[in-house]
Amino acid sequence: MRRLIIILLFVVLLAGCSRESQPLPESTVNLTPKPAASSSYFQSDTIKPIQESNGIAMISEWFDEDTILYVEEKDQLSTLKKYHLYSGLEEPFFETEEWITEVEGNEDLTLFSIVTYDEFDQSSMYVIDAEGNRQLELQHFGDSYTVYWNPYKPSEMMLITYLPDWNFDVFHVNVDEQTVTAIEIPQTYFQWVNETQIAYLNWDAAAPNYEAPLVLYDLGTGEAKEMEKPLITFMSYSDHTQLEVSVDSMYELYTTYTFKSEGAEEISELEMPILNTYSDLWWIPFHMYDPDEGDFYYLRPKYSGDYYSYEDGYNLLKYNPRTNAEVSITELEEHLPIKLSPGGGKMLIGNRLEEVVELGNKEKVSLF
Repeated sequence: MRRLIIILLFVVLLAGCSRESQPLPESTVNLTPKPAASSSYFQSDTIKPIQESNGIAMISEWFDEDTILYVEEKDQLSTLKKYHLYSGLEEPFFETEEWITEVEGNEDLTLFSIVTYDEFDQSSMYVIDAEGNRQLELQHFGDSYTVYWNPYKPSEMMLITYLPDWNFDVFHVNVDEQTVTAIEIPQTYFQWVNETQIAYLNWDAAAPNYEAPLVLYDLGTGEAKEMEKPLITFMSYSDHTQLEVSVDSMYELYTTYTFKSEGAEEISELEMPILNTYSDLWWIPFHMYDPDEGDFYYLRPKYSGDYYSYEDGYNLLKYNPRTNAEVSITELEEHLPIKLSPGGGKMLIGNRLEEVVELGNKEKVSLF
């Protein structure tokens, strides 16, 4: 069981009720051709808000540097739409009679995983390409899914399928080869450290703790190697930068974020104020990493305190581990999810990712 609070990014709330299997309604992909827009149509430098209809809308993912994907629930249909931020041009990308709950692009945004629920509370996962063509479909593998795309091989992922009674299965999926291989690992959080190796924290359910030993696992050989130092969490990025989160004791005021190269050589350290949960659930702020520029974006509380009573806002900061330089982007009243654009020039912020910040001029625009 996970021992961290990493809201939306790392914590999965498992559904424990048993459900009867029922057939799914047929899903459709709407690829209706749209008339080509003239080049002048895209020359605006002002972000245009989405004109909400009577449906419920939520932004899900980036499609490219200037285009987002958002879900609209309307007329008993879930439609995943592409929306160009500067022209306001939108078009359907994926459409289904099920409810779309999560969309996650791979490293180069050539493939997108889409998790859905139907009226019988059955869950499916689809993988579509950038043209909206369906490449893989998994139905009734579990009650919900978590995807960890391989940044080094964009057609591969680690897939967690959650089952009734707090059980789960782990799979290695290759979309190109259409293979789904079961992996016997009793954990649900993974990071890719290279093309064939993953890392996970080996939590002991019988001895709850806020830290656990890190294990490196080779998918080719099945060999597992446990590292000595226990960690709170571990992240690995596509430029081979790794981030270890640790603390000397649970009574400290700061958590240590240690950035390392793939060879475990330390690059720099960052101290993070601790918001204490008074449990083995350790608070980790929302964060994103730009592998092209080597910049780490994160929400920083102004001081250490009580997670449940802290109300003094957060600074959105950009930190470069190699130069040790830090830049303030904006200030937020709440601890909110963030999602960096693929080119690193913009960031979505909010529970619906409903605001976009242009990081160059730090201007914030509401998309709804």
